[in-house]
Amino acid sequence: MKRFVADGVQQTSVADIVADVGVTERTFYRHFPSKHAVIFADYDIGFEWFARALARRPHGESITASVRKAVDAFPFDFRMVREAATIRSRDLDQEIITNHIRRMRDQVADEIGRFIHERSKPTADGAMIADIAAHTLATAVFSALEAWMSVGGEDIDELSRLTDIALSALEDGLTVTLRHVGLD
Repeated sequence: MKRFVADGVQQTSVADIVADVGVTERTFYRHFPSKHAVIFADYDIGFEWFARALARRPHGESITASVRKAVDAFPFDFRMVREAATIRSRDLDQEIITNHIRRMRDQVADEIGRFIHERSKPTADGAMIADIAAHTLATAVFSALEAWMSVGGEDIDELSRLTDIALSALEDGLTVTLRHVGLD
């Protein structure tokens, strides 16, 4: 991150990165598919933490409560999050950012889907509904995360509040939510 901040993403090579951290390029590529992946490490770390926290949620807890608790459990390194967000917005093409965020959102949706399927063993139709719910929940979480990061991404209580709003909107049902914003 220090190299990206100092020199910019385009001017930084994988050789520069490995020299700075004292590993080989082979080791680098074992952990990252590209130098751009380093800039999204905060998302990857967050996903791994989320997946473990979600798996530990008790049976019988509602899916939205489990997702809330898993999001709230993440120990953010605000300096890293802020640096990564600054580098992404300054140096990366919006398409690279969007594609990575979509991939991460889909990974979170897959993890939520696994969680639902393991806990409920749905029928074929229920499996489809579970997948819809998983993708909807993941989108709500990422919408809250993006809103949080757009205002600085430093106050963890604010992320919790935004996540709660997003997930509550789903719990309450879209009809009520759309009526509230005048789109019924």
